[in-house]
Amino acid sequence: MRKTLTAILGLLVVSACSLKPSQLYDYANPENSYPNIKGFASLVVLDGPTGDEFWVSKEAANCIKYTVNDAGIYSFTWNKPGGGCDWVGMGVGWDQWSGKNMGAIVDEAAMRLTVRLPKGAQAMKTLPLAFGFEDYSGRQAWIGMSSNYVVNGPITQEWTNIDLPLGLFNWNEMDCDPTNIKQFVTQFEADGEFELKEMRVVPFSGSLRKKAKAGYLAETGQGGSERILRLADGSSIELSWDADSLYVDARIPDANAFVNSQTGVDLWNGDALELAFSAQPEMSRRPRTSFLFSDVHLGLSLGENPEVVNFRTGVNIPNRRQISELGGGYGYVLRWSLPWVALNRDPWTIEGRYLLEVARDQGDAKGRQQQIRWNSGEAEGFHLNPGLWGELIVGPFNYDILETEEQP
Repeated sequence: MRKTLTAILGLLVVSACSLKPSQLYDYANPENSYPNIKGFASLVVLDGPTGDEFWVSKEAANCIKYTVNDAGIYSFTWNKPGGGCDWVGMGVGWDQWSGKNMGAIVDEAAMRLTVRLPKGAQAMKTLPLAFGFEDYSGRQAWIGMSSNYVVNGPITQEWTNIDLPLGLFNWNEMDCDPTNIKQFVTQFEADGEFELKEMRVVPFSGSLRKKAKAGYLAETGQGGSERILRLADGSSIELSWDADSLYVDARIPDANAFVNSQTGVDLWNGDALELAFSAQPEMSRRPRTSFLFSDVHLGLSLGENPEVVNFRTGVNIPNRRQISELGGGYGYVLRWSLPWVALNRDPWTIEGRYLLEVARDQGDAKGRQQQIRWNSGEAEGFHLNPGLWGELIVGPFNYDILETEEQP
């Protein structure tokens, strides 16, 4: 009896030992090989019908309509002003409205929307939309739509990706918690229509800001653009500086004589250039949406009076302006010399990333008719939000770039 019991116990011990490898190692994902970005796996936000995870504002029923076909394609048509709605939007509380910790991927990912226009629609650079993340305390971080986010734009009748870098949402300013996200919200403005195939979180480690490289020579105190800033209307801007002054050189293809009878902080309401920049290099790659005391926003009149104003203080900046007309009605070449002492700022001598935006105000006797912006494109409001500015990268002069490289 004792021998039999010993044999049985020995069999049990052997059997138990033989089970250990299976229990310890034979998992479905032994290496966590599921799709994820730094461990974040809630990547699919919208892909076909989602039940109660998806909503459209009920109070805006007169302003927005949507359908979902058998292929899971959403079609949206809206008219906010025509329907008299204060707010029009939709949201997705993906993964069954669970709290999603996106804190580790804010600088590593983007929200991607795959969209197209209906048949017969003309191509568009952008859509009148804004996007936000809402946390479980009700706070929201937002970003406005811009053509900068359209991958290989414009948006056409073919599927096109819109990538919204998470790092560009105003998390800090809105005190929105990326570690406890409830839903992703889309706000509709004006009117329009488009089709939506899916929303998903994708890897993204780059930057969609436009960049202008500039070099600096400590030996001479001189610096300047290594690449020209080009605006959509064909205007080109170059910046240079020395220990005494900042120089702004512009070529503007306008066959009509410049008109601007405005003065002071109203200079924007006519033919003018606007130049906004940070005086100190940026420490963080995340955009800031509020002004620092040291930020500068200038208006440079293109009218008969060569006035330059600091929009933030209302102070006129003493300057010298040279202007000459290109032959054949091709436009004008201008140069402004702006003393650093009058700007109450120091030259850019520290290597690093400085925020920068340039815009051309184009008008007539009635006032400004349009504004052409370098980085912020169709997104209005750069005079209120430095998060819409591009970047001036200051480093040592690279003569190879100066001699051989042109910005497209």
